[in-house]
Amino acid sequence: MTKNISGKRFTLWLLLGLAVIAAFGFYAGQMAYTRLNEQFIARETLSVRLASQSLHSSLRLPASHLYSVAVLEPRMRQAVSQADPALDEVANAFTTLLMRNPNYAQVRWIGEDGVEVVRIDQPAPADVRRLETDDLQDKSSRPYVRQGLQLGPSELYVSPLDLNVENGVVQQPFNPVVRMALRLFDNSGIPHGIVVLNISAKPMLDKIISFSDNENIMLLNADGFWLKSPNPADEWGFMLGKTETLGTRNPLAWQKINTTPQGHAETAAGHWTWDTIGVTESHLTVTNNIALKLVAQIPAEAIWAARIKALTPVMITTLVTALLFGAALYRLSREMAERRHAEQQAVLANKAKGAFLATMSHEIRTPMTGILGFSDMLQEDKLPDESRAKVDKIKSAAQALLRILNDILDISKLDAGKFEIEQIPFNPAIMANEVVQMFYQTCPMEKKDTLQITAKIARDFPEAVKADPTRLRQVLVNLMGNAVKFSDRGSVTLVCGHNAAKKRLEFEVIDTGIGMDGELLGRLFQEFEQADASTSRKYHGTGLGLAICKKLVERMGGEITVKSTPGLGSAFWFSVPYEPASADDLPKEAEPALSPAAEKQALSILVAEDNQINQMIVQNTLKKMGHKVTIAESGKEALRLVSEENDFDLILMDVRMPEMSGPEATRKIRALPHAAASIPIIALTADVMEDNKAAYFEASMNDCVGKPINQKELAAAINKAACLVSS
Repeated sequence: MTKNISGKRFTLWLLLGLAVIAAFGFYAGQMAYTRLNEQFIARETLSVRLASQSLHSSLRLPASHLYSVAVLEPRMRQAVSQADPALDEVANAFTTLLMRNPNYAQVRWIGEDGVEVVRIDQPAPADVRRLETDDLQDKSSRPYVRQGLQLGPSELYVSPLDLNVENGVVQQPFNPVVRMALRLFDNSGIPHGIVVLNISAKPMLDKIISFSDNENIMLLNADGFWLKSPNPADEWGFMLGKTETLGTRNPLAWQKINTTPQGHAETAAGHWTWDTIGVTESHLTVTNNIALKLVAQIPAEAIWAARIKALTPVMITTLVTALLFGAALYRLSREMAERRHAEQQAVLANKAKGAFLATMSHEIRTPMTGILGFSDMLQEDKLPDESRAKVDKIKSAAQALLRILNDILDISKLDAGKFEIEQIPFNPAIMANEVVQMFYQTCPMEKKDTLQITAKIARDFPEAVKADPTRLRQVLVNLMGNAVKFSDRGSVTLVCGHNAAKKRLEFEVIDTGIGMDGELLGRLFQEFEQADASTSRKYHGTGLGLAICKKLVERMGGEITVKSTPGLGSAFWFSVPYEPASADDLPKEAEPALSPAAEKQALSILVAEDNQINQMIVQNTLKKMGHKVTIAESGKEALRLVSEENDFDLILMDVRMPEMSGPEATRKIRALPHAAASIPIIALTADVMEDNKAAYFEASMNDCVGKPINQKELAAAINKAACLVSS
């Protein structure tokens, strides 16, 4: 069944992924297609625009020159105003015009009868010739002459662009020309024929090809005949007896081109971009304007080739992506199954690790309770000095072993992510002074006179903040403890600073101890790391303290660094963020009111403890406090005693006991029908893992005191419970 579900899920994800890849492939293809079209349009638009500007300029300039000669030139008006016209003056004006403009092939004065009066030819640049009178021709039958003689003042005639004809025959080689004509008036405003300027169109036609990379630009007349074409055989068909036009070859394209001044279109033959060309001159009115269509075509074959070239990478990428996705999904499904199995194993291993740590904590703390408890009892006896010193050594060794155990538990909880960071209001200056005061009071006797332990607190150090005082105190105690341990003389200073802008508390522990070299600094915050084996032998320790400090500081959102010089000392600096708080947020310190039982210092306390050594220690400790003690060997016996006797004020309940555990016994006591159900119960256990402590409170225990027993902590918990009894 599981395999079937996995197979269905794999197929579903495969189909879904392929659909997404296909959608993205289609989208990418559309984007590539659109981008290619935009590139086509942009490229062809630019080519047509540049060619159009060139043609407009090539046609506008001759119109301006003709206007200057025929209308503005005083010599011309004066020459034609005379009874016997000054033909030489006219010829000189015409010659000057041609010499300055090598693309002008001919300029003529044609009289009212249509016969040439003055004619200047320029068959080649700078080769200007005036025709003799006998060579002048009658042009009265030509359309440009007939229409030119009908012009009014400042009216311009522009002929169609065609091939030059001499004596009824098309000139060879082909000489494409455009003719412009203006009426010629004398000073009295009487017309005296027309001035006709022939412009050689070959240079402008050749030039427009240069604006296209593919030489795909063509120029058409108003009827759709080619004046310039990528295929020269198509050109000038209307003058050579041919009938094929763009309209007959591509009617749909020509329909759009002929009816719209400019634009873009796509047909089965390809992509088309066009513009309309005419003559414009600000001083003249063009009565018979030229009508040319400048067209750029990208053939359909070229478009498809470009599209296939653009889409091929997209299709290949989509296909490869689909194949990779399928392979990756298959591999991922296998890895997920393997990881799921590994995670299950890791959960089991983590549970086993937690159980192992809890068991080891309990099993090590239990004999430690006996060692420390009997050490305390022996110290209260009257012993010889030599024996007392031995007891002190035993207690010191036991406390060192307990610190190692606590470090190992702390690093394990940090690695497992089980350390919860709190935000509690407190006074950081008081906490710092308490840490310094603790080390000042516990400084070894041999260092009392040679080592100065002080605190320097900045004036702007806040009086109240919200952070985790427990973890912060733990870091300071670790750093101060190291500084005192590794410094025999000089000073250990705790510097407290404040970065208000970043809202961070800053601490620096500076000592004048043995210092460290650069090689050690690089691995200082690693677990079980010390300077060398001799350091561990001389100063003792596991090398876990700084690793714990680093992990705690980083869990609080801060950072920690160190500077050190061998033989001169070290400086550990760290900062942690905080939230602002006020003095009103700080917890109010008040001594709890003693219950009547506490006032007479005689509570009836039931101790549920299966370990005989611990029974002796707890019984001795409680009796010294003045309490009456009853011992129960197990949780089951404790439940029986509470059920039968209802005169206990307090229960100290071990957690791990045979027959019935402490939490189970607590639940059953809370379920009793009489007043005994509300007896305060304090867990007295060597199992102090945070997760387990939460379970004790969930079982309705009122408090928890760890083993080995700290007499002050136990007394405070009993006093707190006494308040519950009195209430």
